[in-house]
Amino acid sequence: MGAAAFSLTSVDAPVCRYLELDDEPGPEAERFLSDEELERAAQFRFAADRQRFVAAHVALRCALAAQTGERPEALRFTRSAFGKPSLSGWPRVRFSLSHSLGLGLLAIGERGPLGADVELLRPIPDALELAAQHFTDSENEALLALPEAEREHAFLTCWTRKEACLKAIGLGLVVPTERFEVGLEPDCRSVEVPVAGRILWLVLQPAPLRVDSVGAIAEWRQTHVRASMPGFAAQTCARSRSAERRAAPRVPQ
Repeated sequence: MGAAAFSLTSVDAPVCRYLELDDEPGPEAERFLSDEELERAAQFRFAADRQRFVAAHVALRCALAAQTGERPEALRFTRSAFGKPSLSGWPRVRFSLSHSLGLGLLAIGERGPLGADVELLRPIPDALELAAQHFTDSENEALLALPEAEREHAFLTCWTRKEACLKAIGLGLVVPTERFEVGLEPDCRSVEVPVAGRILWLVLQPAPLRVDSVGAIAEWRQTHVRASMPGFAAQTCARSRSAERRAAPRVPQ
């Protein structure tokens, strides 16, 4: 399928919700977890971190059980060579789980591989230094052009968008984040990620709006061996935004 057939609509994640991980999951919740998950939970030094891990993974299992009709404790997971988990026996069920302290973000769909990332809003004193290492030149220029009071929010927005893309393709830091553009605005767009002579096409959009955090979800749609078509991502994104504006009122950011 050629690049011209790639259409930008939105990420296929009918389940996309936040998790309050500091809510006590209850003593019976751990029965849902596998031995491997319990071992990972036991490795946390602090009780709060252990509780958040348990709460996140119990919530994931319950959500996937609702999606598949299986019992939460019966679900089994496998991991790719780079650590991306998948649900054994359900290849069409895609999911991604992220957390920032006591806040989690869960996305589940049935089309392409998903990536979700969330960050609680907080001071980032070294935002410009981190951006210089991990953002593209144009992203760095846009960040420097912002008023100082807006930079931390913009930095975290861009950071979560890059993380969501990396989680969707499941290759982690093998892909340098400064090699692909996601922007500082919480918009919907297609993203081109170059990997080993190929172009990976993803759809990227913001997570549901919250005042205390920023988040993003991404979906890997296609892979092309040849170079991308100039301007194609911008054109499809513009068409999508135009259609969305006609269909619904704009949500204030």
